[in-house]
Amino acid sequence: MTTDWHAAARRIAFDGRPFIGGDARAPRSRASFATDCPFTEQSLAMIADGNAEDIDRAVSAARHCFADGWRSIAPDQRQAHLHALADGIHAARDRLALMDCLEMGMPISNALGAVDEAVRFTRYYAAAIDQPRGEVVHADAAHVLAMNWYEPRGVVGIISSWNFPLLVAVAAIAPAIAAGNTVVAKPSPVAPSSVLALARIAAEAGLPPGVINAVAGGGETGAALAGHDDVDQIGFVGSAATGRRIMVAAGQSNGKPVMLEGGGKSPQIVFADAVGLDGLADSIAASAFANSGQICVARTRLLVERGIADALIDWVREATARLFTVGDPLDPLVSYGPLASRAQQGRVQSYLDIGAAEKADHRVIATGGTMPEKGYFVPPGIFAAASGAMRVAREEIFGPLIALIPFSDEADAVRIANDTPHGLAATLWTRDIGRARRMARDIDAGRIDIRASAAMGAPLHLMPAEPFGGSGHGVLGGQQGMRAYQRLKSVQIITG
Repeated sequence: MTTDWHAAARRIAFDGRPFIGGDARAPRSRASFATDCPFTEQSLAMIADGNAEDIDRAVSAARHCFADGWRSIAPDQRQAHLHALADGIHAARDRLALMDCLEMGMPISNALGAVDEAVRFTRYYAAAIDQPRGEVVHADAAHVLAMNWYEPRGVVGIISSWNFPLLVAVAAIAPAIAAGNTVVAKPSPVAPSSVLALARIAAEAGLPPGVINAVAGGGETGAALAGHDDVDQIGFVGSAATGRRIMVAAGQSNGKPVMLEGGGKSPQIVFADAVGLDGLADSIAASAFANSGQICVARTRLLVERGIADALIDWVREATARLFTVGDPLDPLVSYGPLASRAQQGRVQSYLDIGAAEKADHRVIATGGTMPEKGYFVPPGIFAAASGAMRVAREEIFGPLIALIPFSDEADAVRIANDTPHGLAATLWTRDIGRARRMARDIDAGRIDIRASAAMGAPLHLMPAEPFGGSGHGVLGGQQGMRAYQRLKSVQIITG
């Protein structure tokens, strides 16, 4: 049966109250803010703007739950809880996807896929709970038994971004609670509702009250969480500037560690020998323009071997028109939606002015469909005459704009790829496997794809990686991603 997403959207009930200790609570803060739909530009919901007192209540609930047994329950019990949470997310699939679609502008088909990926993340970390951890350390003396094991840190604050509101939060919450921690989540004020709903889903799934708490709000709310003396660790995904402020707050409080992903400007490197490889132009377009370019690992620096740039631009034009249809995000056939907010639209449009001043030769890349007159839309585009020194090629725009930079040889490509403060990801297109292996070693990025086709790679939760440089630190994905929310303890038993 085909879903009438417009009718379903009219039935959505938003609850902007903080969710603390297993229930929605009246906020102590008297302030609130409205979320709006980036397609209609109309208000959607009023959300409580949490203050330091709301954060303190959430941290207290998380601490009580942690000390009261979550840290030490049997692995099979914790597994059952995470599987129940995954079941709850799956059961609320349509509602959660609609919340992200309406508040952030993500096309509904993409939002449904993001919910499915959140379910996979949760089930993966449920399965990881009883995997071997720790080791017995060799000791010279027979009377010494030396061991290492991993323990939860305690209360973890999760401050998540708006570009994939539910998925980004779950990608941090699932490993954190699987590791034995309790969580206070602070979603972005742009699109907080799916994370607030997640906390309720956890309670309804039977997780102990206080395992997942959620308080929405802006910068002051995040600062209260990052600077709280009873929070043991922070996980953050967002802008580099905000990440640095969180690190300061964490350091000035109890010195808690921070898991930080602070943005990127990832290169897509295309050698002349890649011409003709299956899906080259499709992959370039998809990795830059999906989610309207609002992806941390978007490949928005297109490094092209001299001589093939003009042909490649033409191929990307054709691929974009075929792959992306612009329009109402509630239409399942639409694959290109608005930017998430008026502020983000203004930021991206400001780079068109910057590119014009830098003579970067901005060219619009048309999608399928007709660009709506209303809504926070910016069409895809390419700066066809960029250089590594230009702001449009160095700064994270977080929108559907590619900077094309020519290179002459392998060494030049590596130099340009690494000439950035960021280091999240990179993609390399070549038929030369020796070159590919050398460049995978030499490029400073946490995730590197070596491509001979546009086929799907391994899912994110199976590929642990850590950013380079200003893109942050701390592992996301895999069992290492769970251990990143634990501390290593050394114990020795000395008998004689």
